[in-house]
Amino acid sequence: MLGLYPELDPYDHGMLPVGDGNTLYWEECGNPEGKPVAFLHGGPGGGASARHRRLFDPERYRIVLFDQRGCGRSTPHCSEPDVDLSVNTTWHLVSDMEQLREDRGIDRWQLFGGSWGSVLALAYAETHPERVTELVLRGVATLRLKEVQWLFGGGAACMFPEAWSRFLAPVPYARRGGDLLEVYHELLNHPDPNVHGPAALAWSRWEGETVKFTPQEEVVAAFAEPEFALAIARIENHYFRHGGWLAPDQLIRGAGKLSGIPCVLVQGRYDVVTPATTAWELAQVLPGAELKMIGDAGHAFDEPGTLHELISATDRFAAGWEGRSGLSSAEVERKEIRMLFGDEHVRRYEETDGEVGHDWQEGVPTLVLTTKGRKTGQDRKFALIYQEDDGNPVIVASKGGAPNHPGWYLNLQENPEVRVQVRADKFTARARTATGEERARLWDKLAAVWPAYNDYQKKTDREIPVVVLERV
Repeated sequence: MLGLYPELDPYDHGMLPVGDGNTLYWEECGNPEGKPVAFLHGGPGGGASARHRRLFDPERYRIVLFDQRGCGRSTPHCSEPDVDLSVNTTWHLVSDMEQLREDRGIDRWQLFGGSWGSVLALAYAETHPERVTELVLRGVATLRLKEVQWLFGGGAACMFPEAWSRFLAPVPYARRGGDLLEVYHELLNHPDPNVHGPAALAWSRWEGETVKFTPQEEVVAAFAEPEFALAIARIENHYFRHGGWLAPDQLIRGAGKLSGIPCVLVQGRYDVVTPATTAWELAQVLPGAELKMIGDAGHAFDEPGTLHELISATDRFAAGWEGRSGLSSAEVERKEIRMLFGDEHVRRYEETDGEVGHDWQEGVPTLVLTTKGRKTGQDRKFALIYQEDDGNPVIVASKGGAPNHPGWYLNLQENPEVRVQVRADKFTARARTATGEERARLWDKLAAVWPAYNDYQKKTDREIPVVVLERV
C-alpha cells in the first residue's frame, strides 16, 4: 500500500487579489520545474492543509495549493460577520483558478479534487478543457439535487441516526420535516452567536461524523473547531441551497467536453457523504475514465485503499510527464506502457514474460511474487521492486511506510515457500527475513534503486523487513 509522501514546506506562497474584495492564499511546494498540479480542497470551505501537500511526489510535481474564497487563510473569512457571500459561487471560484494559473505562469495543470473539490475540478475542466492535463477525483460529487438531498434530507440519516439527531438538535421541532437547508440558512446567518454558533457546530459535526468509514473522534473534534465550523457551514449551506449555480445534471451532461483528458475516479464503496452512484454514473459518460471502487472505504482521502489509489494515480501521471522530455512519441508510449500498477502490472508482466513490466521505471526492476493467502489459501500475486544478491532476488516489505506489514509479507511468514518470476525465469523460492549486518547491506542496495525506502522507514516505528528469496 502506498502512503503519504514525507512532510514538506512551501518554497513560495502569497496572497492573490481576485476581485470583489477577496484575496486568495496560495502556496507552491515540491519541484519548481516539475509537473504542475492544483489541489482543490473540499467543503466548499474546508481549506487546504499541510497533509494535502503529501499526496504528490515532491521530486516530480510542482504542487499548487490554495484556499478558496472565504475560508482557510484567504480573506475575508466567512466566520466574520457581514461577509458578502453573493460573490462566492462556483463560477467565481473557476475564475479565481484561472487568475491563479495565469499569475503563477502555468500553461496547463493537473487537477486533483476530492468531494466538493471534484465538483470544482469538473466545472473548471468543462469550462477550460485546454488547460487541464489530467483529472484525479475522489469522493466524486456533481451537486445534483438527489446528492444534496441524500446528505441533508434524511437519506444518510438511516445509516447514522445518532449523528443525525445531533444535526437536528438546533432545528425547531416543528420545522424538522421541512427544507433543512433553508432552516439552517436562517440559523447560520442569525446575528446572535448563541444561535449561529451551535448551528454551525451541528452542521460541521454532521460531516465530521460521517466522513470516515469508521468515525474517529479526532476528526470530529477538528470539524467542531468553532471558527472552522462557522466558515464551512455558512459556505456549504450557501452553495447547496443554490445547487452550486449549476443547471440540472450539468456536469454529467458536459462530460463529453473532457474527451482526451485522462481521468481517475477513486470512490469509497461505503462513502456516506458522496455516495458511490455518482462516481459510477460519471464513469459511464466521461470518456476514458478509470473508476477505482474501494471496497472498505468511506469518504476520507486518507483511508488506506483510497490513499493508495490516489497516490498510484499521481505517481503514474508524473511518470508520463517525465517521459515526454526529450523522447520521441514512440519512446513515450513505450515508457508509459511500462508504468503499470497492481493487478494490471502483474497481468502484463506474466503475459509478456516481463518484457512489459520488468523495467517499471528506468533503473527500477520488478518481479512477480506469488504467495499463499494466509486466510484463504489462494494464490496472491504482487509486482515488487527487487535487486539480486548472490543469485537470489531481494525485496522490501515497505508498504509505503505504513505502521503495519503488507499482506504479502504476512502471507510468507505463514508459508515461506513462494513462487517468483523474474522476466521469463520462473522458480520456487523460500523466503527469509534478513537481519543485522546483512539487512543493513541489502537495505542500502535496494535504497540505491528506490531512495524513497529511506523516507518510508522514517515514517514508521516498525523495522521494515528486507526479504531474501532463496531459490529452492
